[in-house]
Amino acid sequence: MTTTNANQKSIRIHSLDELRGFALLGILIMNIISFSNIGIGYMNPNLGAGIEGYNKWFHGFSFLFADMRFMSIFSMLFGAGLILFCKNIAAKNKSEKAFHYRRMFFLLLFGFIHAYLIWMGDILVMYAICGSIVFLMRNWKVKTQLIVAGIFFCIPILFSLSTYFFTPQAMLEEIFAFWNPSSEELNKELAAYRSSYMDQLPMRISAAIGLQTKLFILEQLWRILAMMLIGMVLFKKGILSAEKSKSYYIKMASLGLIIGLLISATALYRAYGKNWDGIWFMNIGHYYNYIASLCMALGYIGLIMLWSKSTIFEKLKNRFAAAGRMAFTNYILSSVICTFIFYGHGLGYFGYLDRMEQWIIILIVWAIILIISPILLNKYRQGPLEYAWRRLTYLGSYKEKVPS
Repeated sequence: MTTTNANQKSIRIHSLDELRGFALLGILIMNIISFSNIGIGYMNPNLGAGIEGYNKWFHGFSFLFADMRFMSIFSMLFGAGLILFCKNIAAKNKSEKAFHYRRMFFLLLFGFIHAYLIWMGDILVMYAICGSIVFLMRNWKVKTQLIVAGIFFCIPILFSLSTYFFTPQAMLEEIFAFWNPSSEELNKELAAYRSSYMDQLPMRISAAIGLQTKLFILEQLWRILAMMLIGMVLFKKGILSAEKSKSYYIKMASLGLIIGLLISATALYRAYGKNWDGIWFMNIGHYYNYIASLCMALGYIGLIMLWSKSTIFEKLKNRFAAAGRMAFTNYILSSVICTFIFYGHGLGYFGYLDRMEQWIIILIVWAIILIISPILLNKYRQGPLEYAWRRLTYLGSYKEKVPS
């Protein structure tokens, strides 16, 4: 089917928004684990809500279909968005470098506010740092970007394999003692987040610093850089703008999902066989899913691009697109809602809900986002945080009418 350039532009923008909305909603499937219970419960399913009874099936679903998948897509979209932003700045004959780094600086500030004052699991700080690095690689050839992305992606795997096979057992047990914290440590975390807002701060700040330093250096830095570079490649190739044929996306979705699920299922099976041993899982089992997440992220992209090219469920698709256009606002809104539900300054359900009950919260937050986003965008061109970020980026630089 032949389309005009204007139509192609509309499809391209809409497909990115739909994919971003899809990723935004999916991220909550995993984030709810950290919102609702002790931090190590995110990795060790025996803790927190546990895996007894039907909890096992809910955990299995999240492990197979959500773990790292949606964050990978979100990171890819950040890379694609970086390319778009730079093109828009270049079209105005302005400095891409100056405006990009100003944009990343304010994203970093938003991230610090989010991490230390709202929820420790913030990703914005990491995105600001990685976005500042990957900017230098935006004009590289596609082949070079893919090679470097592959190197970055493999660094955490190689580090963990070397740790597992070349570290004395006694030292491994000491390093990964956090996998099974003492009752005193668990009760301290539960008490902190069930208490007042001010009493939560020390625990939140400590956890946020740990995520933004040790975890970031060991894994997140390399994975996010790799995903951003892959996102740039996918955008340059027209894959994220729904420009490929339906058969292309069918193959992409089929291969990505089948391969990813096979790898993840193997990880899940072996993890249960190892009784969720922390040393094995953190160094071996986790990286089955790490690799699978890339495959499944590509598979999900194929599915959403197919949906973007179709006319099925148009109203729902428009709601996903609206949620995607307000992704920044909705990401912070999710944190505000969930911390109110679970933390002591709100309803105080921290550590009380099982996995099925957590899914009720997920569905409620999804409904709020899908209902509110189109309503706001019918009146305004941007969400409030998108607007603030844009105004700060362009403030005092040149006369531009910033959308209201």
